[in-house]
Amino acid sequence: MTRVHFTSEAEMFAHKAWDTLELTPPADVDLVARKLGIDLHRQEFVPEIDGLYLKIPGCPPVIAVNSSYVKPPGRQRFTAAHEIGHHLLAKGRTVAGRVMFLDCTDTRKNSTELACDKFAALLLMPEKLIREHYQELAGNPDHRVAILAERFGVSSWAVQRRLRELGLPYKVDRFGRRY
Repeated sequence: MTRVHFTSEAEMFAHKAWDTLELTPPADVDLVARKLGIDLHRQEFVPEIDGLYLKIPGCPPVIAVNSSYVKPPGRQRFTAAHEIGHHLLAKGRTVAGRVMFLDCTDTRKNSTELACDKFAALLLMPEKLIREHYQELAGNPDHRVAILAERFGVSSWAVQRRLRELGLPYKVDRFGRRY
């Protein structure tokens, strides 16, 4: 049996979700939340709010994602995955057993927020599958980002960021240089 090495908790949790729930792209964030006992709601909020995670002792954890028309579906899915990350990564960060994270468009990116972003990216765009689909689209480099975004149910911006993290070029300039 091959032993898998994870570089972070976020990577381990994302891998476990794909492995145990047998996910396929686009990852079903509602299923992941349900399996974790999280009540996931979509509600229209003011545009500055992306989502929130709330855990109160004796109650099921709650995630609310801003479903406003100004938040595209890919953004909403990333927010839901990010909030699931708060649930999984919040151990030891409670006050009297209570946990609340309110994520806004201008939320500072501290280590917790960065870890939740990493979890969301790994849950929605696992490296192995991104690399497979990227290679499959080698003959269509001009539309690769858009196609990957659609397949994985995320924004083009999220795909570009993920490709940069993985060192995969996604643009070709007028001189044929890839970056």
